Amino acid sequence: MKRHLRVHVVPLWREHDRIIGPVEDDRPDHVYLLEHEDPSVERPNYHETVVDRITDVVGTPPAVEYVDLFDMYEVMGAITTIADWHPDDLVRVNVTAGTKRAAIGATMACMDEHTDAEPYVVDPKSRPHGLDTPATEGFEEASLLTTYQINSPTPDQVATLAIIEAHDTDSKHAKKKTLITEAAHYGLDFMNGRVDGDPAGYKPTNGDYNVLDNRVTSTLEHKEYVCITRHGTRQYLSLTEEGRQTLRAFRHRAESVITDLEARTKSPEDDIEFVLDNPVDTLVENRS
Repeated sequence: MKRHLRVHVVPLWREHDRIIGPVEDDRPDHVYLLEHEDPSVERPNYHETVVDRITDVVGTPPAVEYVDLFDMYEVMGAITTIADWHPDDLVRVNVTAGTKRAAIGATMACMDEHTDAEPYVVDPKSRPHGLDTPATEGFEEASLLTTYQINSPTPDQVATLAIIEAHDTDSKHAKKKTLITEAAHYGLDFMNGRVDGDPAGYKPTNGDYNVLDNRVTSTLEHKEYVCITRHGTRQYLSLTEEGRQTLRAFRHRAESVITDLEARTKSPEDDIEFVLDNPVDTLVENRS
Protein backbone atom coordinates (compact mmCIF):
# COMPACT_ATOMS: atom_id res chain seq x y z
CA MET A 1 0.00 0.00 0.00
CA LYS A 2 1.35 3.40 -0.96
CA ARG A 3 1.63 5.80 1.96
CA HIS A 4 0.74 9.40 1.21
CA LEU A 5 2.17 11.24 4.23
CA ARG A 6 4.58 10.57 7.07
CA VAL A 7 3.11 11.39 10.48
CA HIS A 8 4.85 11.41 13.87
CA VAL A 9 3.07 11.26 17.23
CA VAL A 10 5.29 12.30 20.13
CA PRO A 11 4.65 12.66 23.88
CA LEU A 12 6.34 15.83 25.17
CA TRP A 13 7.61 15.51 28.72
CA ARG A 14 11.27 15.91 29.79
CA GLU A 15 13.00 15.42 26.46
CA HIS A 16 14.39 17.61 23.69
CA ASP A 17 16.96 15.84 21.51
CA ARG A 18 15.08 12.51 21.56
CA ILE A 19 12.14 14.36 20.02
CA ILE A 20 13.93 16.67 17.60
CA GLY A 21 16.49 14.13 16.33
CA PRO A 22 14.02 11.66 14.76
CA VAL A 23 11.96 14.52 13.30
CA GLU A 24 15.07 15.98 11.67
CA ASP A 25 16.06 12.56 10.33
CA ASP A 26 12.67 11.44 9.01
CA ARG A 27 11.30 14.85 7.96
CA PRO A 28 7.63 13.94 8.53
CA ASP A 29 4.81 15.85 6.86
CA HIS A 30 2.91 16.30 10.11
CA VAL A 31 3.68 16.05 13.84
CA TYR A 32 1.32 15.63 16.80
CA LEU A 33 2.66 16.51 20.25
CA LEU A 34 1.00 15.07 23.35
CA GLU A 35 1.83 17.47 26.17
CA HIS A 36 1.07 16.85 29.83
CA GLU A 37 -2.06 18.57 31.12
CA ASP A 38 -1.62 19.51 34.77
CA PRO A 39 -1.45 23.16 35.91
CA SER A 40 0.40 22.10 39.07
CA VAL A 41 3.32 20.75 37.02
CA GLU A 42 5.84 23.32 35.82
CA ARG A 43 6.26 23.39 32.04
CA PRO A 44 9.97 23.42 31.07
CA ASN A 45 11.08 26.40 29.02
CA TYR A 46 12.67 24.17 26.39
CA HIS A 47 9.21 22.91 25.34
CA GLU A 48 8.85 26.09 23.29
CA THR A 49 12.20 25.33 21.65
CA VAL A 50 10.90 21.88 20.70
CA VAL A 51 7.77 23.36 19.14
CA ASP A 52 9.76 26.02 17.27
CA ARG A 53 12.29 23.54 15.90
CA ILE A 54 9.59 21.12 14.71
CA THR A 55 7.88 24.05 13.00
CA ASP A 56 11.14 24.91 11.22
CA VAL A 57 11.72 21.32 10.09
CA VAL A 58 8.18 20.40 9.06
CA GLY A 59 7.12 23.81 7.78
CA THR A 60 3.96 23.95 9.91
CA PRO A 61 3.48 24.04 13.69
CA PRO A 62 2.83 20.67 15.37
CA ALA A 63 -0.71 19.93 16.47
CA VAL A 64 -0.67 19.92 20.28
CA GLU A 65 -3.06 17.91 22.44
CA TYR A 66 -2.96 18.15 26.23
CA VAL A 67 -3.37 14.76 27.89
CA ASP A 68 -2.49 13.14 31.19
CA LEU A 69 0.87 11.54 30.40
CA PHE A 70 0.54 9.49 33.59
CA ASP A 71 -2.69 7.89 32.34
CA MET A 72 -1.69 5.14 29.91
CA TYR A 73 -5.26 4.65 28.68
CA GLU A 74 -5.62 8.32 27.84
CA VAL A 75 -2.35 8.23 25.90
CA MET A 76 -3.44 5.02 24.21
CA GLY A 77 -6.77 6.58 23.25
CA ALA A 78 -5.12 9.67 21.81
CA ILE A 79 -2.74 7.64 19.64
CA THR A 80 -5.33 5.14 18.37
CA THR A 81 -7.60 8.05 17.45
CA ILE A 82 -4.87 10.00 15.63
CA ALA A 83 -3.81 6.87 13.74
CA ASP A 84 -7.43 6.32 12.76
CA TRP A 85 -7.44 9.81 11.19
CA HIS A 86 -4.54 8.76 8.91
CA PRO A 87 -5.52 5.38 7.40
CA ASP A 88 -3.46 5.92 4.25
CA ASP A 89 -0.43 7.50 5.90
CA LEU A 90 2.69 6.13 7.61
CA VAL A 91 2.18 6.86 11.30
CA ARG A 92 5.13 6.50 13.64
CA VAL A 93 5.04 6.91 17.41
CA ASN A 94 7.94 7.95 19.64
CA VAL A 95 7.47 5.74 22.71
CA THR A 96 10.53 7.01 24.63
CA ALA A 97 9.84 10.75 24.83
CA GLY A 98 7.16 10.72 27.54
CA THR A 99 6.63 9.24 30.98
CA LYS A 100 6.94 5.51 31.65
CA ARG A 101 3.16 5.15 31.68
CA ALA A 102 2.92 7.10 28.44
CA ALA A 103 5.44 4.68 26.94
CA ILE A 104 3.23 1.74 27.94
CA GLY A 105 0.12 3.40 26.52
CA ALA A 106 1.88 4.34 23.29
CA THR A 107 3.27 0.83 22.81
CA MET A 108 -0.12 -0.76 23.53
CA ALA A 109 -1.72 1.56 20.96
CA CYS A 110 0.73 0.40 18.30
CA MET A 111 0.17 -3.25 19.23
CA ASP A 112 -3.57 -2.92 18.69
CA GLU A 113 -4.54 -5.05 15.68
CA HIS A 114 -6.76 -2.30 14.25
CA THR A 115 -4.29 0.57 14.74
CA ASP A 116 -1.83 1.01 11.88
CA ALA A 117 1.11 2.73 13.59
CA GLU A 118 4.78 1.90 14.09
CA PRO A 119 6.46 2.53 17.46
CA TYR A 120 10.07 3.64 17.59
CA VAL A 121 12.59 4.03 20.40
CA VAL A 122 15.29 6.70 20.59
CA ASP A 123 18.69 6.13 22.17
CA PRO A 124 20.26 9.21 23.84
CA LYS A 125 23.96 10.03 24.03
CA SER A 126 23.83 10.89 27.74
CA ARG A 127 21.41 11.29 30.66
CA PRO A 128 22.13 14.52 32.59
CA HIS A 129 18.63 14.64 34.18
CA GLY A 130 17.06 17.65 35.85
CA LEU A 131 13.96 19.82 35.41
CA ASP A 132 15.70 22.84 33.93
CA THR A 133 17.36 20.72 31.27
CA PRO A 134 16.00 17.70 29.37
CA ALA A 135 16.30 14.27 30.99
CA THR A 136 18.69 13.17 28.25
CA GLU A 137 21.09 14.83 25.88
CA GLY A 138 22.09 14.09 22.30
CA PHE A 139 20.60 11.72 19.78
CA GLU A 140 22.23 8.45 18.73
CA GLU A 141 19.54 6.85 16.56
CA ALA A 142 15.86 6.00 16.32
CA SER A 143 14.93 2.38 15.66
CA LEU A 144 11.60 0.71 15.07
CA LEU A 145 10.32 -1.38 17.97
CA THR A 146 9.23 -4.96 17.26
CA THR A 147 5.75 -5.65 18.60
CA TYR A 148 3.06 -8.32 18.37
CA GLN A 149 -0.62 -7.68 17.79
CA ILE A 150 -3.20 -7.63 20.56
CA ASN A 151 -6.94 -7.95 20.12
CA SER A 152 -9.10 -4.89 20.69
CA PRO A 153 -12.86 -4.32 20.80
CA THR A 154 -14.89 -3.95 17.62
CA PRO A 155 -17.00 -0.83 17.03
CA ASP A 156 -20.10 -2.79 18.10
CA GLN A 157 -18.39 -3.84 21.32
CA VAL A 158 -17.25 -0.29 22.11
CA ALA A 159 -20.76 1.01 21.43
CA THR A 160 -22.16 -1.70 23.72
CA LEU A 161 -19.78 -0.69 26.51
CA ALA A 162 -21.05 2.88 26.17
CA ILE A 163 -24.70 1.77 26.19
CA ILE A 164 -24.15 -0.33 29.31
CA GLU A 165 -22.46 2.55 31.12
CA ALA A 166 -25.18 5.02 30.06
CA HIS A 167 -27.98 2.81 31.36
CA ASP A 168 -26.24 1.89 34.62
CA THR A 169 -27.79 4.63 36.76
CA ASP A 170 -28.86 5.09 40.37
CA SER A 171 -32.36 3.87 39.50
CA LYS A 172 -31.62 0.95 37.14
CA HIS A 173 -29.05 -1.32 35.56
CA ALA A 174 -28.52 -2.22 31.92
CA LYS A 175 -30.27 -5.36 30.69
CA LYS A 176 -29.69 -7.36 27.53
CA LYS A 177 -33.09 -6.24 26.25
CA THR A 178 -31.88 -2.65 26.56
CA LEU A 179 -28.72 -3.47 24.62
CA ILE A 180 -30.74 -4.96 21.77
CA THR A 181 -33.23 -2.11 21.51
CA GLU A 182 -30.43 0.46 21.62
CA ALA A 183 -28.46 -1.53 19.03
CA ALA A 184 -31.52 -1.46 16.78
CA HIS A 185 -31.85 2.29 17.37
CA TYR A 186 -28.20 2.95 16.45
CA GLY A 187 -28.05 0.40 13.65
CA LEU A 188 -25.17 -1.61 15.08
CA ASP A 189 -23.72 -4.21 12.74
CA PHE A 190 -24.81 -7.26 14.72
CA MET A 191 -28.45 -6.22 14.22
CA ASN A 192 -28.16 -5.86 10.44
CA GLY A 193 -31.07 -7.64 8.72
CA ARG A 194 -32.88 -8.25 12.00
CA VAL A 195 -34.95 -5.07 12.17
CA ASP A 196 -37.80 -4.51 9.74
CA GLY A 197 -39.11 -0.96 9.43
CA ASP A 198 -38.83 1.68 12.12
CA PRO A 199 -36.44 0.58 14.94
CA ALA A 200 -38.38 2.71 17.44
CA GLY A 201 -40.25 0.40 19.78
CA TYR A 202 -38.45 -2.67 18.46
CA LYS A 203 -39.20 -5.84 20.42
CA PRO A 204 -36.29 -8.29 20.71
CA THR A 205 -36.62 -11.90 19.59
CA ASN A 206 -34.91 -14.97 21.02
CA GLY A 207 -32.57 -14.93 18.05
CA ASP A 208 -31.49 -11.39 18.90
CA TYR A 209 -30.31 -12.53 22.33
CA ASN A 210 -28.27 -15.34 20.77
CA VAL A 211 -26.61 -12.95 18.30
CA LEU A 212 -25.90 -10.44 21.08
CA ASP A 213 -24.24 -13.13 23.19
CA ASN A 214 -22.21 -14.65 20.35
CA ARG A 215 -20.95 -11.42 18.81
CA VAL A 216 -20.75 -9.01 21.72
CA THR A 217 -21.43 -9.75 25.37
CA SER A 218 -19.72 -13.16 25.69
CA THR A 219 -16.48 -11.61 24.43
CA LEU A 220 -16.81 -8.59 26.70
CA GLU A 221 -17.43 -10.85 29.69
CA HIS A 222 -14.53 -13.14 28.74
CA LYS A 223 -12.17 -10.16 28.54
CA GLU A 224 -13.53 -8.96 31.90
CA TYR A 225 -14.78 -5.68 30.43
CA VAL A 226 -18.27 -6.30 31.81
CA CYS A 227 -19.76 -7.97 34.83
CA ILE A 228 -23.03 -9.86 34.34
CA THR A 229 -25.15 -10.33 37.45
CA ARG A 230 -27.89 -12.94 37.18
CA HIS A 231 -31.14 -12.77 39.19
CA GLY A 232 -33.30 -15.67 38.10
CA THR A 233 -33.86 -15.32 34.37
CA ARG A 234 -32.82 -11.67 34.34
CA GLN A 235 -29.28 -10.54 33.63
CA TYR A 236 -27.90 -7.13 34.53
CA LEU A 237 -24.70 -5.74 33.06
CA SER A 238 -22.19 -3.22 34.36
CA LEU A 239 -18.68 -2.20 33.34
CA THR A 240 -15.60 -3.26 35.22
CA GLU A 241 -12.80 -0.74 35.69
CA GLU A 242 -10.97 -2.41 32.80
CA GLY A 243 -14.10 -1.97 30.68
CA ARG A 244 -14.32 1.74 31.50
CA GLN A 245 -10.68 2.32 30.59
CA THR A 246 -11.10 0.35 27.36
CA LEU A 247 -14.11 2.50 26.48
CA ARG A 248 -11.96 5.62 27.01
CA ALA A 249 -9.12 4.25 24.90
CA PHE A 250 -11.30 3.27 21.93
CA ARG A 251 -13.99 5.95 22.09
CA HIS A 252 -13.36 6.95 18.46
CA ARG A 253 -14.67 3.59 17.21
CA ALA A 254 -18.19 4.44 18.38
CA GLU A 255 -18.02 8.24 18.41
CA SER A 256 -21.48 8.83 16.92
CA VAL A 257 -23.16 6.54 19.47
CA ILE A 258 -21.21 8.06 22.37
CA THR A 259 -21.96 11.63 21.29
CA ASP A 260 -25.68 10.83 21.05
CA LEU A 261 -25.74 9.13 24.45
CA GLU A 262 -24.07 12.18 25.97
CA ALA A 263 -26.73 14.40 24.38
CA ARG A 264 -29.53 12.15 25.65
CA THR A 265 -28.19 12.52 29.18
CA LYS A 266 -29.57 16.05 29.12
CA SER A 267 -33.03 14.89 28.03
CA PRO A 268 -35.64 14.30 30.77
CA GLU A 269 -37.25 11.67 28.52
CA ASP A 270 -34.25 9.32 28.82
CA ASP A 271 -33.10 7.83 32.11
CA ILE A 272 -29.46 7.99 31.00
CA GLU A 273 -26.36 9.18 32.82
CA PHE A 274 -23.33 9.31 30.58
CA VAL A 275 -20.32 11.59 30.19
CA LEU A 276 -17.06 10.34 28.72
CA ASP A 277 -13.84 12.31 28.38
CA ASN A 278 -12.26 12.58 24.96
CA PRO A 279 -8.44 12.32 24.94
CA VAL A 280 -8.19 14.41 21.75
CA ASP A 281 -10.96 16.95 22.24
CA THR A 282 -8.68 19.90 21.38
CA LEU A 283 -7.55 18.28 18.15
CA VAL A 284 -11.15 17.40 17.27
CA GLU A 285 -12.16 21.04 17.67
CA ASN A 286 -9.28 22.15 15.44
CA ARG A 287 -10.21 19.59 12.77
CA SER A 288 -13.86 20.69 12.59
